[in-house]
Amino acid sequence: MNDNIRHPFSCTARFPCNAYLALPMHLSRIALAAALAACLTPALAQEQPAPPGEPAQDEIAQVVDVQSTRDPELRSYRTMLKGVDAYADHLRLAPDAPLRFMLIPATPSGRLDGVTLHLEADNLSIPIPLAANGSFQLARDKTAYDANADLVSNKKRDTLRWRADIHTPGLPANVRRLGDLRLECEIRWAVEQDRLSFVRRNLFRMAGGPCHSSLIHVPFPTFRALAAVRATSGGRTADIRITDDRLRYVPPLHDGSWDNDTLLTLTYADGSTLANAAPPAPAPAHAQ
Repeated sequence: MNDNIRHPFSCTARFPCNAYLALPMHLSRIALAAALAACLTPALAQEQPAPPGEPAQDEIAQVVDVQSTRDPELRSYRTMLKGVDAYADHLRLAPDAPLRFMLIPATPSGRLDGVTLHLEADNLSIPIPLAANGSFQLARDKTAYDANADLVSNKKRDTLRWRADIHTPGLPANVRRLGDLRLECEIRWAVEQDRLSFVRRNLFRMAGGPCHSSLIHVPFPTFRALAAVRATSGGRTADIRITDDRLRYVPPLHDGSWDNDTLLTLTYADGSTLANAAPPAPAPAHAQ
């Protein structure tokens, strides 16, 4: 599969999605695999993340006139709340992990210096506190929901991306829990699927969804080049595939033989393991 598609659910110029409009609903597994490989190879988390910053408890709210920035980065608040709903619906995957979202630069050279985030609508501006590493919490706000508010940053459009940030407390910084990754995927799919064309969205659904199908590989980004990723569950171990650029790995989200407590240990190309425990994240904001 091609690891270089930019959009999380993109088609290629060579294989436009409408080429599969005539596929019958009783599509065989082979034909569906071919359609997905040609048209829907996903990279849900292929963005290059910003380097880690200060702990989340160092959050500060900053006031900014977002109208002064041309084409500010924005996303519908109602759409993002679908991710909050998905977190609640799939909390069994990571019952001890709080929900946070994260802003990350769209390119490896991008930076988060000075970035701010607001809920914006007519006669409404609510600052969203950001941690130094770009992470934030998103509570329910009826006023913002009713006003159909947008999440707006002070950066130009397409310079930032977002992802769910699910970490069970107490794990080393270079260790990811498979249930956490599965929950991140469910949140991302809940938010992103409405942005897809009808054909793309339904091809994913026919395959079982990006978080449940062996036909769909979901890469997760890292901060530095990887040497190896190894999954461990009880006495069972396995090497996890790393993408060609060595900045992403592909966990077995769909494979029920690996339980949610499976741990993925990331070893970096520079020999580091970042073995210190990650700081606990703040408790999630309660729904209003």
